[in-house]
Amino acid sequence: MTAAPAPGNAAAALEVRGLVKRFGQFVALDGVDLRVAPREVRAVIGPNGAGKTTLINVLGGQLVADRGTVEVHGRRLGRQHPHQVAKLGVGRTFQISSTFRRMTVLDNMLYAHHAGGGRWFGLDAARLRRLREPAIAGLETIGLTHCADQVVDDVSHGDRKRLEFGMVLATRPTLLLLDEPTAGMGLGERQELIELVLSVARERGLTLVFVEHDIDAVFRAAESITVMALGRVFAEGTPDEIAGNAEVQEIYLGGRR
Repeated sequence: MTAAPAPGNAAAALEVRGLVKRFGQFVALDGVDLRVAPREVRAVIGPNGAGKTTLINVLGGQLVADRGTVEVHGRRLGRQHPHQVAKLGVGRTFQISSTFRRMTVLDNMLYAHHAGGGRWFGLDAARLRRLREPAIAGLETIGLTHCADQVVDDVSHGDRKRLEFGMVLATRPTLLLLDEPTAGMGLGERQELIELVLSVARERGLTLVFVEHDIDAVFRAAESITVMALGRVFAEGTPDEIAGNAEVQEIYLGGRR
């Protein structure tokens, strides 16, 4: 089963061909092919050990593949470091929130906007003043203006996940890679975050690839789903096609759909 091709001849937002990644004798990715159209919302699911996070790490530049190619909007990624991949329009979040937990929520957003402008140092007072307005606007987008002056360690886990999402948006990505965006969140928080992510992605015309264990969130949010198992793409299709695939139900969904 394969997903419908992108309309026309436009370059895919993400094109992965023959991706292989080994850790010693363990093959984490075994010839993965993946094509995601511009503005598509693609979920990647599969049992533990299927290779989902390894795939996201390769796409984000945290790992280098042993073999295969990755293209973002027609541009091939080589051995770029994560900050170089980010400059190509790729933004990502992690299973464990990666914020500066002893800084305030606003300071985190200020730094994200500073780094999003291609700078990592030299954050002087004049630049801080210039960045304050877009940083506060970013907090408004993710609904965190109420806790702007709180230290990140003092806000809820759900708000930390929202902040991480906002910090990624500050880098102005065109392709978002989200690894377990709702991990550790309650039901209400999960639904709110997924709705926020989808709303921002649609508004800004972003392409979204997300790994998620919450199957209800997957079937509610995704336009298409890639199922991985043992480092390979096992099936692809629309949510209805995946829900009706007896083999997918057997290996992953447990017959629940």
